[in-house]
Amino acid sequence: MNYKVDYSTQSRTNPVFFTAKTAICLMARAGIPDATEIVHRLELEDNQPLQSMADSDTVLGNAIVVEAKYRTMCRLIEDCGYRVCVDLPCGYTPKALHLTQKDFRFVGLDLPIVIQEIAPIIRSLANRSELTTFCEVDATNYESLEKALRDIDEPLCITTEGMMIYFTENEVNTVIANVRNLLEVHGGYWITPDPEVKLQFIETFRSVFGESSLDKLTTTGNAAIKQSGGTNLSNSFILDAADVIGSRKTAESLLAKHGLKAERVNLAEHMPELSVYSQLTSEQILRFKEAMRRCNYWIIALDATRKLKAIQKQRPFEMSYTIENGILRLTLRGRIDSISAPKILTAWESEKVVNVIDGVEIDCSALEYISSAGVRVLSDIHGSCKRGVEFLNVNPSVAEILVGPFVGPQQKKSPN
Repeated sequence: MNYKVDYSTQSRTNPVFFTAKTAICLMARAGIPDATEIVHRLELEDNQPLQSMADSDTVLGNAIVVEAKYRTMCRLIEDCGYRVCVDLPCGYTPKALHLTQKDFRFVGLDLPIVIQEIAPIIRSLANRSELTTFCEVDATNYESLEKALRDIDEPLCITTEGMMIYFTENEVNTVIANVRNLLEVHGGYWITPDPEVKLQFIETFRSVFGESSLDKLTTTGNAAIKQSGGTNLSNSFILDAADVIGSRKTAESLLAKHGLKAERVNLAEHMPELSVYSQLTSEQILRFKEAMRRCNYWIIALDATRKLKAIQKQRPFEMSYTIENGILRLTLRGRIDSISAPKILTAWESEKVVNVIDGVEIDCSALEYISSAGVRVLSDIHGSCKRGVEFLNVNPSVAEILVGPFVGPQQKKSPN
């Protein structure tokens, strides 16, 4: 049976998209062109996404980081030598408007819930809307990325800004492998501030707010965790401020494992003047500019000395189920990610309205992958029925992902 996935279901499956709404509100606060109009069209004038930041200084600190990232990334894209920007995730930013005015082709990739909102807004505002393309993808799903870029026959400037910090270790490995495969097919670069994003926040807040910076950084981190659905904001791609050199080597080794190498470019040397400076004192501006000399953005390319096997295609998601004696017997095939997980949640919530369901048994014999979005949905189901969820025939790679959330996981072999 097919169920239409609504906005509410998508937002509960993928709460991390709320961080993108926070970013566009911060851009409007910083005075980035077109950001205020996008906020207006998203009906966010009350700045609700910023209300968890406690005070105006915390909002200001975040606005500084967001504008510095946005403007510096735009400059690096313009200087990279490639004319196709693949923005993953594109969020709600006006980057498409800025780049298409300079004759770049812009391909915005993001979760379905984001694309459905931002694509019509950007197209209505763009002078060169024919240069914009928006596609619904999951960054861990290579087939969705490949399909989105199928018609592009020139090198790519792939950008990820603010995404990598929210992934689990399993997911970050999958995404890096996917980017590597895209670069092998199309050529180009991957530009990202993400490995040193924590350092950029710390250096920004310390330089602007001094001794009061720690409380404001803590508030910022707590808000990000809450908006993203409880993510711990840490993996081996993200540098640890307490061990910058060691964690940098770890991140570089992770890239090398996937056949990639990174050049680090200094933020201060590429950062344009910021609109948000009008809200700072001259002393704060000087300290901030000096602090950004300790932060770098990464330009990542294929390592020609390393050849790796291409990603094997995975079967598409399929779901079937029966209900017997109060047990929902669910068969899942392929991969569960941000695109497919809402379908499971929609089916579950529709069926429990008309049936008494005490427990769920899931046949995982043909399940190949599960992302944090899928784990979140299955955890919700597990907690909302008396007997919880049991897993049948789980392969080792999926079992490793399920261990934490399901403490085991509860699994058994099929009686068949």
